[in-house]
Amino acid sequence: MRRCLPICSALLTALVGTLPASADPGFAILQLGVGARAAALGEATTALVDAQASASNPAAVGGGRSAALSHTEWIGDVRHEHAVTTWGSHDSDAFAADVLLSHAGDLERRLGPTSQPLGEFGVYEWTAGASWSRPLSRRLRAGVSARYARQSIDAESASGAAVDLGLHYGTGPWWLGVAARNLGRMSNLDREATDLPLQLRLGGAVVRGPLLLSTDLHWTRDVTTSVHLGTEFRVRPRLVLRGGYQSGDGRDASLGLGVFTGDWRVDYAYLPFGDGLGQAHRVSLVWARDPVR
Repeated sequence: MRRCLPICSALLTALVGTLPASADPGFAILQLGVGARAAALGEATTALVDAQASASNPAAVGGGRSAALSHTEWIGDVRHEHAVTTWGSHDSDAFAADVLLSHAGDLERRLGPTSQPLGEFGVYEWTAGASWSRPLSRRLRAGVSARYARQSIDAESASGAAVDLGLHYGTGPWWLGVAARNLGRMSNLDREATDLPLQLRLGGAVVRGPLLLSTDLHWTRDVTTSVHLGTEFRVRPRLVLRGGYQSGDGRDASLGLGVFTGDWRVDYAYLPFGDGLGQAHRVSLVWARDPVR
């Protein structure tokens, strides 16, 4: 613990200084989690070792062999797809490779107020990347992710690259995590480049019997801070119930569950939004050999 705290503090201090006074980040998909478990826990996942940990903290990659597929029905008829596979071990180097896609189609093209649209177009954002983590000591791991990003709106497109850095401390029943995400830049889309959503995360998690509690603080490029809380309770050997809370982003509470059978797990999350925006749903199919909670 003594070794972890100075490293985490130095990382946070160095990176907080890179945040601009104000900005309008884009590529919103990179601010969201990817798995139904993460969504149900209010995105309080920076300290959790999980099959889809590379989307929260690359240093938390290291829970054995796994693969996961996720589908999200977001508000505004936006859909997200994610696929990831991990390999390695808890005591040595571990790796992950993933692909993330956000898409919305059948959008009306207009140049002004008209009775009929000029046509339809689609919006696509996707990333493909790889993560690597390795132990620095028995309890401390460091990790890095690198990804290629591309966005297309109608006939315009742009591409870029982003890097995530992270530290993870603990072997259970408690863990700490810190991560800097989306460090990079995009090329111009038409005449202006999209600012990636630079994000700093600090989180912790603890397990007490059948109960898991997790909490996160997230700082984003537009200098907003959000609080994230999550809880998971194993009511039966093959069933867990989940709940979460997060401030901001038009939503607060989230609910979900996970059903286990052998090495397989099916997760579901329900995400209600305020202001009449509706609700989102996310489902994940996870295969994990030698899983770590």
